[in-house]
Amino acid sequence: MPHYESETYKQDLAVFRIRKLNAPWREITHLGERKVLPRHHELGNPEGETFFFLNRGSLRLSCIAEDGQERVVMIMEEGVIFGEITFMHKSSVHFHSLRTLSECEVFIFPNTLLDDVGFCLQYPHLILNLVRSLGVKAGAFFSQIYDSNLLDARGQICRMLSHIWREQGKAEAVNPDLSQIDMANILGIHRSSVCRVIRELRDEGVIGRFSKTRLEVLDPETLMEHGEMLCILPSE
Repeated sequence: MPHYESETYKQDLAVFRIRKLNAPWREITHLGERKVLPRHHELGNPEGETFFFLNRGSLRLSCIAEDGQERVVMIMEEGVIFGEITFMHKSSVHFHSLRTLSECEVFIFPNTLLDDVGFCLQYPHLILNLVRSLGVKAGAFFSQIYDSNLLDARGQICRMLSHIWREQGKAEAVNPDLSQIDMANILGIHRSSVCRVIRELRDEGVIGRFSKTRLEVLDPETLMEHGEMLCILPSE
């Protein structure tokens, strides 16, 4: 039985990051078409005729709203399959964007492979791996839906800031490596709303300076409390 490096999937800020989730598929890369994609390459909205194995590099999956607003939902790194959900999900089209964050080496497979009984019988462990990875992705999408529907803008921003503060060692001043514009794109919140909430948190003494390179958390307890408060949904 071949040995594979352990996969990782974790929530990084409001975005899930997955890596080596489909590493066993490396054994059949000879069945696919190899292609190298440059950094910042836009894959657009694949129509489900093919799916991909990301052998090297990283890319960003974003959802695009009708008004053009973009929300980053997932970062995929080496050892991950993508494009398979478009083939399996037959409901109305939902626009999304796949953009490479670095040079990527991918292997392209026809979607007919997933309907091939002979392939499934020959590689049952790959099909089981695919089913498991679909479950991980579904959980990630559900978590984001939960946050976006049950937390208002203030709650989502406070949750992200408190996450950064904890991940950076709970110091009074940390380097978030995140701008307000980045935060708006990740959370799918309008930039003016992010600016308003940040201003309110400053006025209340919850945070101090917030820039791409410096976040000052003055009242972490209140910040975390706001990040855990659910918004009240109106009754019908």
